[in-house]
Amino acid sequence: MQELWIFNGIPSAGKTTTAKAFAKKFAKAAVISRDDLQDQIISGSVRPDGLPIEDAALQIDMNVRNQCSLVKSYVQHGFIAICDDVIGEHQLAIYESSLKDYPINLVTLNPTLDVAQERDKQRSSESQFNPQVSVQSVQQDRMARWKNLQETVLTLSGIGLWIDNSRISVEDTVKHILKNKEKCLLKAGK
Repeated sequence: MQELWIFNGIPSAGKTTTAKAFAKKFAKAAVISRDDLQDQIISGSVRPDGLPIEDAALQIDMNVRNQCSLVKSYVQHGFIAICDDVIGEHQLAIYESSLKDYPINLVTLNPTLDVAQERDKQRSSESQFNPQVSVQSVQQDRMARWKNLQETVLTLSGIGLWIDNSRISVEDTVKHILKNKEKCLLKAGK
């Protein structure tokens, strides 16, 4: 069975946690995290919201294409491939172009911004998107980063399955996805 899933959402929406719980529902499934691919860049890494903007954009596109290459490999070997990333229209177009022969399922986890920020505070400091700082101007800049990524995700409003997972458990989120699989499918592939 050729299955590809993309779990989308702002930082701390629960993408990786939910993707891993979802993967455990299948006999053979792999989670391909864009963050993990970004972490493979040891020298010259620029985070998606980093500077210079041109390098950040190039690395976002490169990592989406790398995810697509891994998807093909996993699917060809009988695995369900589950990507986790913060995506908008541009990134979805890359997935659709690179994986035109594969069915694509999209799930966007859409907790409220305050819930995502509270979840972020619970992470270890090295994995936080928005570490706590005392300087007001830096806090405002980081809030702008959250909102920019939220705007990117919102470019896909109405596409695939959207879940406000602010107040539901990971297990209930996975059950909801499985119950609503038909709403996730963007295209059927070959």
